[in-house]
Amino acid sequence: MISKHLNAAAVGVALAMAMPSEANAATTLRVATLAPKASSWGRILSAWERAVKDKTSGEVKLDVYYNAVHGMEDSMVAKMKSGQLDGAVLSSVGLSDIYKNVLALQLPGLLSTWSTLDRVRAALAPEIKQGFSDAGFTLLSWADVGLVHPFSSGFAVRRPSDIKSRHPLVFRDDPILPVMFQTLGGVVPTPSSVAEVLPALRTGTVDFVLAPGLAVEQLQWAQHFDHVTNWTLVCVLGGTVFRTASLEALPADLRTTFVDVQVRVGEALTKFVRKDDESAFDRVSKKMKVLELDDADREAWTALTRESVRRLSHSAFPRALVEKVASLAGQPI
Repeated sequence: MISKHLNAAAVGVALAMAMPSEANAATTLRVATLAPKASSWGRILSAWERAVKDKTSGEVKLDVYYNAVHGMEDSMVAKMKSGQLDGAVLSSVGLSDIYKNVLALQLPGLLSTWSTLDRVRAALAPEIKQGFSDAGFTLLSWADVGLVHPFSSGFAVRRPSDIKSRHPLVFRDDPILPVMFQTLGGVVPTPSSVAEVLPALRTGTVDFVLAPGLAVEQLQWAQHFDHVTNWTLVCVLGGTVFRTASLEALPADLRTTFVDVQVRVGEALTKFVRKDDESAFDRVSKKMKVLELDDADREAWTALTRESVRRLSHSAFPRALVEKVASLAGQPI
């Protein structure tokens, strides 16, 4: 406190009135996310805000901007780079705007269970974190999203060929699904941002999505689908990143406390979201026709995903990285 370093009490009082003390001069970190505040992710992030304030005795505060207030994820990344934002909670596609190779963890058909994702992600963690560090960012924690299932409107999807002549969703800046649909052939994907999906579903310009049950429920897409396939393409992940410069600007003790809180929140978010995604899938699927795959159906999906991964290893990602992910996943290519 300033008053501790002054001999004259009167001078100390005057200064205290004229300027905030160190304890009251909170550092505010600005964080953006696409998640609605009332969503599962939003509830955890609100708890994170409170925890940071409590654990740092109010010396560090978070201003979390929900529901794409700062634009789509590419805009969030640009604003972090320019210093307008300090951090963001991003999907895998948003993370790839900082370090593209993180999307190797989203290769179709390879990481389709949480246990497989955990094993591969842990093995690749050092090089992934280094990739973010080289770009001027710190990846503080992961923020998983859910297990991806095929949802469709007006038709059943058991095999990839059932998607032909349909209009599947692909997110802008996603290098993976466009290659998979190109490999399949005969489809016309609809590139969209998250904010554009709901209008596209209402007008029918999108009639098929690959998405987690939690996202389909929380983003109010579920009412537009009547079929879901009980099969998982991949585990969708995300993460919380900060400008390294913003973290380094914090005093060392506060930085340590802040990072510790974030790591704990990340662990809680992972457990909570995984469980909530499973529950959400159960809820939304009760209102749809649930399709089960037979062996031939699964073989058809495997053939498509394997060829898609092979093509991606010659275009979007380094061949050595794809081979490493596939080997760690127990599915060498």
